[in-house]
Amino acid sequence: MRWRSSLLLLGLVALGSALLGGLVYLSGPRRVLHELAAVGWTGFLAVAGTVVLSLGAWLLSWAVLLRAAGVEFRWPRLGAALLSGFAVSYLTPSMYLGGEPVRAYLVARGARVPMSHVMATVVVERLLAGVALLFFASIGGFFALISPTLTLANKRALGIALGIMAGFLFLAIFSFVKNWQWISRLLRVLARAFPRGGRLLRAAAKVAETEKEVYRAFSQRLASTTLAFLLQITAIFMNYLRPQVFFFFTKGEVFSVPQLSLYFTLNAFLTSFFWITPGGMGVAEGGRIGIFSLLAIPPSGALAYSVSYRFVELCLVGVGIWLMLRRGLLRLWRGQVEVETKMEDHTDQQRRGGK
Repeated sequence: MRWRSSLLLLGLVALGSALLGGLVYLSGPRRVLHELAAVGWTGFLAVAGTVVLSLGAWLLSWAVLLRAAGVEFRWPRLGAALLSGFAVSYLTPSMYLGGEPVRAYLVARGARVPMSHVMATVVVERLLAGVALLFFASIGGFFALISPTLTLANKRALGIALGIMAGFLFLAIFSFVKNWQWISRLLRVLARAFPRGGRLLRAAAKVAETEKEVYRAFSQRLASTTLAFLLQITAIFMNYLRPQVFFFFTKGEVFSVPQLSLYFTLNAFLTSFFWITPGGMGVAEGGRIGIFSLLAIPPSGALAYSVSYRFVELCLVGVGIWLMLRRGLLRLWRGQVEVETKMEDHTDQQRRGGK
């Protein structure tokens, strides 16, 4: 089974590389290099700055939630956990999810608290990030629906996708606010349906702890949750400004709010649902060429934009991978990320100590 996973991974890497190479060839390598050179060192620093500021706001948002939950941490360890999680999410099929257990584990191990306690802050942070993303995507969705450049079928698909995303997000938040604990209840039902449901029952108990912590975040720690949400808005806003930053330095372009919103919304769907190859290589570039064509940006400019931001992101991914290797979380020879599951809850350790 492992060799099949490795072959699939290699196949996706080869597919992504071929797609990217083909797009560069069709767009004209010299034109792409010219666009990259046009950004200059000042522009490149501005590009890197938007990425770093976005990650910084994301880090602060999570830190606020952790402090409110009573989880002590050191900033270097928290930053390392965030970068490790970012690296996993970047290389898995969705840019926004995937690395959460890794960063939760690293913080829980350092703070010596139950992982379920830390995972609750991650769940809240991801929900807030989803709402912040939906806020900006809704602005873009409005302008997309009134745009003459999109077909009626595309407008209908965009409207349905936004509606589904909004429905799932607000249903999840509402269920946590009401403390329904529907995930742990579902696991208990499944445990009763199977003869050997002991593992499911233990999993349900852990999930219930996480659900209670999420409920407290939305009911008892609302001020901290609101501050964390504002920081998530800041993080998403940095991503919203990416095209403006790059093309201001290359072309002196100043985009309107409808143009930036249209790009942001379509790119958000691209990176959420079509991030198929590792890092979205090739697929993301192809999608962005199509999106930027709506803003009258040529393929060479779209590729230069994508390559510039990808370079900065891959540098951060490399740091995250290096940090995971140092902590023994990444097994390169197995081609997968492994997270220890034998970490005992702090409360269990105290009970043993008391005995």
